[in-house]
Amino acid sequence: MPIMDVFRKDWPEVELDLVSGFHPNPIAMLADGKTDLVIGSENKPRRGIVHHPLFRFEVLAVLPTDHPLREKRYLSAGDFARETLITYPVPEDRIDLIRRVLKPAKVHPRRRTTELTVAILQLVASRRGVAALPNWGIKNYLDYKYVIARRIGKNGL
Repeated sequence: MPIMDVFRKDWPEVELDLVSGFHPNPIAMLADGKTDLVIGSENKPRRGIVHHPLFRFEVLAVLPTDHPLREKRYLSAGDFARETLITYPVPEDRIDLIRRVLKPAKVHPRRRTTELTVAILQLVASRRGVAALPNWGIKNYLDYKYVIARRIGKNGL
């Protein structure tokens, strides 16, 4: 049975619309009443917003298969210094790699943006830069050896 049917069986009075596309500030959509639920990674305390962790994940550095850094077990801030970092078009303070690793180390790589994960992965695979994405979002691409991934920092990110 499709998950939407299971949901409707238990809560027939609730209308469910999925908002697709890229939204650079989903928390603002909550505040504006444009949505009632956001599944995201931000958990900063905000009045009127309740956070519930769903699962843990690790952000991994994503590299072309023949990248010189492929020999390293994990990457450090300095490894990104001469790279082009391919990210979603969001402010830097919303990108964990920049906020938690690069900025404290005063490392500022060039940045290129695109809205789609598949586009980020295509750019990485074609040697246009590197990325940092959650492990669950890149698993299939790693399994098919489209790109490779390395931990960020000795203990991961």
